[in-house]
Amino acid sequence: MDHDLESRTRVLLKLLQNLGLVDRFDLKAAFEQFEQNRGAVREVRSTSHSSSSEDLIHQPGEIPAVQDRFHALLKRRLLMEAEQKPPLFPWEKEGVNYDAESTYEMQPVLAAASVWLSQIRHMNLPIPLPEAVMTELLTRCQSALFSSLREGAKLVQAVDSLFPGQSQLLNNVAGYVMVSPARSSAAKLQDLATEIGEELPESFEGAIETQQMALSLLAAREIISTLMLKISTQQPQIEREWLTELGAFTLRIKYAADRLQIEAELPCGGSLQFQGEGSRSLVDRDGAGRLNLEIRELAVDRVYPLEVRLGEQDLLTFAVNVQR
Repeated sequence: MDHDLESRTRVLLKLLQNLGLVDRFDLKAAFEQFEQNRGAVREVRSTSHSSSSEDLIHQPGEIPAVQDRFHALLKRRLLMEAEQKPPLFPWEKEGVNYDAESTYEMQPVLAAASVWLSQIRHMNLPIPLPEAVMTELLTRCQSALFSSLREGAKLVQAVDSLFPGQSQLLNNVAGYVMVSPARSSAAKLQDLATEIGEELPESFEGAIETQQMALSLLAAREIISTLMLKISTQQPQIEREWLTELGAFTLRIKYAADRLQIEAELPCGGSLQFQGEGSRSLVDRDGAGRLNLEIRELAVDRVYPLEVRLGEQDLLTFAVNVQR
């Protein structure tokens, strides 16, 4: 039985070594522990040979008790070491966190690349944005348009999904981006790089986190500024041009006599849809050309969505803010 115990123990310790726990599990200490327990087994046996016949009745139960104690200690040590540094799969070189829920949140499913992204690619930014970042920003900026938050808070709202768990740092960078609006985007990012003792990176991926935040906030500010159409009796006309993969899209709005006249030049077939006070106006066409809408029921100090669709699926939402 002593030989069987030794064989089983050595097999178990060899298994620990094969699992990659050899660096975390003190193999020498384990064998010493085994030898101590094996000595205890021998002592029990020696005592049993010199004892009375009554003691011999209990001998078979004492040796398994020592074995169980040893294996319990070994199992507890193994679990403790595995919790501190789990064993690696054969294809891994370092530990990996396989948290499915957080991975899903950190890597949301993004929409297919939009024909509207061409405008963002041509922005006056010192570093080009990755396609996935542009797609996320364009989607989030359209949602932020209709928020009652101030401009700085809108920018943070549009960008925060790119930097989860970094709200405080993002707010600090947003405060820096909001100052001195007359300066160029490149100058702002260069100043931020200089302030933290870093060179301006050549790519978004090569930038440190605060630089990525600044660049994303600058892009979001320009996107929101282009999508927000503020019109009033003091500024009765406004025009926007947005570059698309299919050509330039042009939008003109006139405000007079409490009416809005909306005119759009589409590079391909598409539609315009305006959501007014309890009503919806829609015009469309099959090919490239002009579309016109006239809106009569309006309230001042309100923000109305104007949806522009190129083809059947690709949608961009402008915000029409009618002011006094």
